[in-house]
Amino acid sequence: MRSTIKEKIKNLRDQIRRHDYLYYNLDQPEISDREYDQLYSELEKLEQAHPELIRPDSPTQRVPGKPLEKFEKGRHRQKMLSLQNTYSLSEIEDFFHRILKTLDTDKPLFFLEPKFDGVAVELVYEKGLLTKALTRGDGQTGEVITGNIKTISSIPLRLFSEGPVSPPDLLEIRGEVMIFSKDFEEMNRTKAEIGEVLFANPRNAAAGSLRQLDPRITARRPLRFYAHGLGVQDKQIFSAQSDFIREIRKWAVPCLQICEKGPLKFPFLCRIGQSLQEILNYYKEVKTLRSHLPFEMDGIVIKVESFDLQKKAGAIARSPRWAVAGKFESPLAQTQVEDILLQVGRTGVVTPVAVMTPVSLEGVTIRQASLHNFQELKRKDVRKGDWVEVWRAGDVIPEIVRVFKEKRTKKLSPFKPPSLCPSCKSPLKPDGDYLRCFNPLCPAIRERAFIYFASRACMNIEFLGEKSIQKFHKLGWLNTFSSFYKLPKKPLEKEEGFGEKSRELLIKSLEKSKKTTLPRLLSAIGIPGVGEQTAHRLSDAVTEKRVSPPNLKEALDILTSMTEEELMEIPDVGEVVARSIKSAFQKKELIQDLKELHNLGVHLSQETQSSQLKGLRFVITGQLPLPRNKIKSEIENLGGKALSSVSNKVDYLICGESPGSKKEKAEKLSVKILTWKEFQKLLNL
Repeated sequence: MRSTIKEKIKNLRDQIRRHDYLYYNLDQPEISDREYDQLYSELEKLEQAHPELIRPDSPTQRVPGKPLEKFEKGRHRQKMLSLQNTYSLSEIEDFFHRILKTLDTDKPLFFLEPKFDGVAVELVYEKGLLTKALTRGDGQTGEVITGNIKTISSIPLRLFSEGPVSPPDLLEIRGEVMIFSKDFEEMNRTKAEIGEVLFANPRNAAAGSLRQLDPRITARRPLRFYAHGLGVQDKQIFSAQSDFIREIRKWAVPCLQICEKGPLKFPFLCRIGQSLQEILNYYKEVKTLRSHLPFEMDGIVIKVESFDLQKKAGAIARSPRWAVAGKFESPLAQTQVEDILLQVGRTGVVTPVAVMTPVSLEGVTIRQASLHNFQELKRKDVRKGDWVEVWRAGDVIPEIVRVFKEKRTKKLSPFKPPSLCPSCKSPLKPDGDYLRCFNPLCPAIRERAFIYFASRACMNIEFLGEKSIQKFHKLGWLNTFSSFYKLPKKPLEKEEGFGEKSRELLIKSLEKSKKTTLPRLLSAIGIPGVGEQTAHRLSDAVTEKRVSPPNLKEALDILTSMTEEELMEIPDVGEVVARSIKSAFQKKELIQDLKELHNLGVHLSQETQSSQLKGLRFVITGQLPLPRNKIKSEIENLGGKALSSVSNKVDYLICGESPGSKKEKAEKLSVKILTWKEFQKLLNL
């Protein structure tokens, strides 16, 4: 019996590892999220029943541990060096000739790869088991972030060899932790909907995620890892960079692959070159491909291929002589700051925003740029009337990168942080780097809460945009969540933009939104610390207390009766979040509001999803018969994914009238383009 259970546990672990590799490393999932969760849940239950069979490399051991008080320091066995940068083709040429002279040979091979704009880390594997992870730090000493790294599902907890070469007893793998552009956009979209401060760029978001003392926060971030370098190996297995890349891929370590011939295409983005012309051609090819790649990158890396020749070339104080980064220049534009406004988010954070004279950058008109917080504003010393240089961080987020202080023709006063909330005039209090309004009745906070409640990620009330919600809130029509469903009784016909047809569409969308799921509703009411993932976990805990799925009233009864101790037993819920949930369901106003939602017909359904478009990825461009949000919802309801940018991972571009640059990118990447009629035909398959 015991051997049967042991074999079943091993089989489940192997299945989960395989599906992790397919999903996170190859982006080729074979099963649905629900099927994966069922496998994981079965493994968890077996391990709980037989704790003596739990191993440190089991997929269940990725579960985040307790928060740390601080990060420990750890020394690198071999110094982690930083690359020297070049910014022109002539500088790359200088590096090439310098290497020929240093190595006294005219035929060295070079390994060419994109330069990730991520966070450098080192993974330490001992006897195949991941035992430690370190940041670069000063090159000699870094911070130990093992607990956080283990939450990244693409990183194997144990190296398993599928070929003739086995991992050495000690192997250090170096690479970059990053966030893909589409995931970064989604993170910032969610933050914008809930009124939180946006991340500046993918790299900062990745760095901040890795430096969380609470690994549970890191686990909720869409982090990825790509290996690109070798540290210490206790026996000489690899003789060259290409050997290293080819072999670790067999051990399920994520890395870019080598393009032997033909054009570069993700993930085949590395090349081996020998001549200067091959290197320069690679630089130009990657630069052209840059905007189509799924991750942020700012240049290429040129390495001597042979490890023996690398040793011969040596290093200077902080950089290797055998490698260099060929950086791309980021497109910049100059404009003038017309004003600095203050925005109050749903959580009360007050953010300074620069309003600028409109300027075009890569076909996008930039009018505003977040200054993130008042510490950042002070550091950059941005003032009303300044001339500034801007760029699109991550090719997405407008950011001020430079102030032309020499252009200040008159004395411009520094911006003074406010002491009172610009909306409700309550005193602002420091909260880390931010200033926050703690007045729960602040009109701006309430307004953002209502916008979030109606958003696509929450109750999905279509045909009710942000401006309409702001207008109805000012009229006093929206003062509770349940008041959304009382809007049909208001004199909507007197409001601009709400003719007979628009009123009908709004009423239909309100009725449609009444059928929701418990995770959506829990996200919608905006409990501090409860995002989409935690809402699903909380919903699962509620459902487990019932034989059949609960209705809204029953779910509310269960939530109000749960203790902080019970809440802390839920995955992703720590002491702070448990206290926040308990506090929320002790508020009479919220309880009454939820009961009123129930009385008005809001009811819960189980999440069901058709698989008609399962695994297919779509991008939408141009003018189409339906709003984009509605088309995206339809795609997602049928199991597909609606992405915001075109890449070679996209299956279809739905193209309407007056398409933008997305159509050109799709044609270059041979992405199939669908007209509206062709898309409708696809839905009817």
